Amino acid sequence: MNQISLVCTPLVEAFRDDPFYRAITIESSDDEEGRQAVLAKYFDLAITEARAIGEVQYGGTDGAALWHTYEASSSDIEIHVATRRQGLAKLLGARGFDNYLRISESMADQVPQQVFDGWYLPILGVRPQARGQRLAQRLVEMTLNRADRQGATCFLETFNPLSLSFYRRLGFNDEILCFEKVTEREYWVLARQPLMRA
Repeated sequence: MNQISLVCTPLVEAFRDDPFYRAITIESSDDEEGRQAVLAKYFDLAITEARAIGEVQYGGTDGAALWHTYEASSSDIEIHVATRRQGLAKLLGARGFDNYLRISESMADQVPQQVFDGWYLPILGVRPQARGQRLAQRLVEMTLNRADRQGATCFLETFNPLSLSFYRRLGFNDEILCFEKVTEREYWVLARQPLMRA
């Protein structure tokens, strides 16, 4: 079993009740085992894309941080984004994929223009049993340190108000409270300016 497959299970455990992931797996909502299998495939596609257009930090079999750093060529980025989108259309079914598109597009519209080209953290997940050991912080800091060296702004979105203090400690101090219509939930866009290191 490869690294991608090993980390999909903890990501499913971390996000199975997240409103975004509930909305995109709506066609499997009556079959929880099947829904989690769909989520595992979703994360497999997401990791493959992040490895091509950014980077993935692995926490063994306990979690991962996926980044879009956009350091690949624009043509490579277009190819990998299109490949993932095609995979999601098949995986999620018509209603799930429609929810995915509507949520993604409305959330993208809320990202401030000044950070839109920054490094994006779409997924940070740690299995519940491994929380409280600073693993999530270590996973994020690996890329944040590189972002600081390169002068890159970073941003993310979260539906989880409990995660706000965690991200603030990592320097994500610019935040916007938004409302997502498909899930009918509030969420936050958080941004971090690069730190100048001596």
